[in-house]
Amino acid sequence: MTRNSLHLRLWLTIGLAVLPLFLFVLVDYQDRRTQAVERAHAEIEQRLAAARREALGAHQMVEFVLRIMARSNDLQSLDGTSCDKIAQRLLISRDDFTNIGAALPDGSLFCSARSTGEAINVAHRAWFQAGMRGGGITYGEFIVGRISGKPGMAFGYPLHGPQGEVRGVLFASISLDWVDRLIDDFKLPPGWEASLISMEGKILSHQPDVDRWRDHVLAPEQLAALRRAQTEGNGIVELPGFDGMRRLYGVAAPGFAPDSGLMTIGAPLEQSLDAVDRRFQLHLALLAAVTILSALLARLYIYQLIEVWAVRVRDAVARIAAGSLGTRIGTGTSVRELDEVTAGIDRMATEIERRDAELRQLSMAIEQSPECIVITDTNARIEYVNEAFCRITGFSREEAIGRNPRILNAGLTPRETYEELWATLLRGEVWRGEFHNTRKDGASYLELATIAPIKQPDGTITHYVAVKEDITQRKQSEALLHRLAYYDALTGLPNRALLRDRLQQAIRGSGRSEAWGMLMLLDVDRFQQLNDSRGHASGDQLLKELGNRLRAAMREDDTVARHGDDDFAIVIENIGDNQDDAIARAELIARKLHAELDAPYALGENGDEPHYATLSIGVSLFRGKAVAPEMLLKQAEVALYRAKEEGRNAIRFFNPEMQAVVDAHARMEIGLREALQAGSFRLFYQPQVDRHGRLAGAEALIRWPGTDGKMISPAEFIPLAEDTGLIVQIGQWVLTTACAQIAQWQQAPATRQLSIAVNVSARQFHQADFFAMVRRTVEGAGIDPSRLKLELTESVILGDLDETVARMNQLRTLGIQFALDDFGTGYSSLSYLKRLPFAQLKIDQSFIRDMTEDEGSETIVLAILSMSHALGLETIAEGVETPTQREFLRLHGCEFYQGYLFGRPLPIEAWGDFLATASG
Repeated sequence: MTRNSLHLRLWLTIGLAVLPLFLFVLVDYQDRRTQAVERAHAEIEQRLAAARREALGAHQMVEFVLRIMARSNDLQSLDGTSCDKIAQRLLISRDDFTNIGAALPDGSLFCSARSTGEAINVAHRAWFQAGMRGGGITYGEFIVGRISGKPGMAFGYPLHGPQGEVRGVLFASISLDWVDRLIDDFKLPPGWEASLISMEGKILSHQPDVDRWRDHVLAPEQLAALRRAQTEGNGIVELPGFDGMRRLYGVAAPGFAPDSGLMTIGAPLEQSLDAVDRRFQLHLALLAAVTILSALLARLYIYQLIEVWAVRVRDAVARIAAGSLGTRIGTGTSVRELDEVTAGIDRMATEIERRDAELRQLSMAIEQSPECIVITDTNARIEYVNEAFCRITGFSREEAIGRNPRILNAGLTPRETYEELWATLLRGEVWRGEFHNTRKDGASYLELATIAPIKQPDGTITHYVAVKEDITQRKQSEALLHRLAYYDALTGLPNRALLRDRLQQAIRGSGRSEAWGMLMLLDVDRFQQLNDSRGHASGDQLLKELGNRLRAAMREDDTVARHGDDDFAIVIENIGDNQDDAIARAELIARKLHAELDAPYALGENGDEPHYATLSIGVSLFRGKAVAPEMLLKQAEVALYRAKEEGRNAIRFFNPEMQAVVDAHARMEIGLREALQAGSFRLFYQPQVDRHGRLAGAEALIRWPGTDGKMISPAEFIPLAEDTGLIVQIGQWVLTTACAQIAQWQQAPATRQLSIAVNVSARQFHQADFFAMVRRTVEGAGIDPSRLKLELTESVILGDLDETVARMNQLRTLGIQFALDDFGTGYSSLSYLKRLPFAQLKIDQSFIRDMTEDEGSETIVLAILSMSHALGLETIAEGVETPTQREFLRLHGCEFYQGYLFGRPLPIEAWGDFLATASG
């Protein structure tokens, strides 16, 4: 079988090699045959051209004879006898002419070289009709003469009178012998033939062998072919001749009678192509001999060479297939191509050996993979599991192989997961998902699986492979990270980030349902006092208990979150379809919640320390998508601040008026920032005098000129600066400007002793770099630090007392003095006064204003004066506006005074009178 196949391929190869030569011989044959035909065409064309010239000469000879007769004077009288004599003389001189004569215009003959015997009329003859139209000699017309009784050809010639009119028509009839001689003059080569054929297909003349073929009638198809060649083609046509020999015919109309017949010249086609055919046959014979010889030589040499080589290759391939991957063919041949195939097979064996090593390595990698790998057939029967599968699931290979992976399914994975899995695999796609599986010992675990179909090259699925990973611990870690990221560690409630997400979802839900929702912010009143008095552990305990109460009081769908240190937020959806119902429902919820949170909280290690905490609540309603979460939180915060401003332990709803305040604060915040950048703030100074009326110093008071030129009250922008943190930058500017003024005063002896008091906010004082900033400012101005007095309110010292004392002592080391501002309006704790290094107490102006009319205010003022004397502190009364107030304070030991009685706050440029007084 192998030899026959190889033998066949050998012959096919030789055939393909010889095919171009055969095609070349065939093309050469066709080309030579075409050339032979073209040469025959050309020769026929030449013969036809010569025939046309001979016919034209004969036609001109007839015209010459008739023109001589027409010019005879005897014909002017149309005398028949004279005309007969002329015609007879001309007929005797022309052998080919059978008759010469003339006809009157009515067609009757009046002249003839041969006697007619009866009246003859030729009006119906074509040559007569053409002659009557004038002109020269007419074309010939094939006729059978009525006088001679012989077939021939008649020509007409018009006879003109003196005025050019046609008086008759001369004629000459010629026998067909003339045509025979004309054709014989063509001198055709042997085998050629020429014919003159009438329009009806009768042969009038033929060379050679004219007697045999004259009057022979052509078959209709032959005549039709000749006519088509003459009228439609190029005048050449190939068809069988009259004798059955196939010829190439040239067809033309005879020049002397174009409408009366056809002239043909035929060349024997077989003779023209015989030499070409014999040459082609010789070439084919040579080509066949070369092919057979080449095949025999190839079979003797190449085939034996291939057979030996093929045996070696077959044996080597068999050994490789048997597992001996190190086998190589090795030994070369004398044929480069076979050596290349040998090298290719050796390379293939090397590649198979390499891939076998890779497969073993891959098998080891799969077997030793830390991830679980399972291979099943298309019916989900397990065919392979790796070691990780056995370790993770607890099933051995023997227990798993042949079974369905559902042995791990204890019903924890949703049915929809398996439906999606099989729908994906049946589409030939890869599925990824999670399984809640169960180990052999019953322990559940979470598994991330990637399952893919294994396909044949034609796309047929044969197996499924699953790569699975135990992600139980990872999921637990992710859950923990998610809880840390989105839940408060202390209370377990959602934190600020998750609150914003839930709030955004609630807003979207409201947009779809058109139902109202509410946001509540709850803040623990005076929470800092609890931390300061009982410690942070108690504060944390309160927050956890508060979180538990909030969670228990709200619905499961509501969101309770920790919004800040002591702030909580609650998002409630679907509280009403119209605004009035929503407000009523929101107020009911808020009041009910407020009442439930009023119950005492059990604090302490044993829960035996009851604590009463109040909460301020701010509420904002929303519906639709028009409001952003940030704006909604801002509105609730505004309402919460209003509740705190109005006495705490209250519930306030956000309204547009509050929004106006928010917007105003926003505009004011922008203005504060711009004023800081542009240096628009101004510092006014209000004089402070001693009990003798001498100028002792001033209090620096910040002023902010508005865009309309009017001053904006510090009571409006200072609280906002505190909230936004801008108070730190503003306070630094005030301190720097005041120190610069002290430096100026120190240049003159009269003002060197003056001091300036600067107010310091709690936020500024508790900045970590406050001490460094003050020292840098004082040293930069180059002033006596004792001339700088920092005024602190009681809110500054509330909180971490130890930190406050330490910072004040740091500043005292620089020489800076402290005054306690607005004393008597806060807690006024004597323990604070004993520990804090104050040099001066400042009696609040509210007591000074009412002390002459209100006994309580007078008692407070006297108590403050007495206490300060006992503690060794100076006192200064602010808001002194009348001499009576001054005198009362002086009599009771007050050392310093400040108020409109002594001067209003003015810019330093307007301090001329004050400074003059100091100089005096």
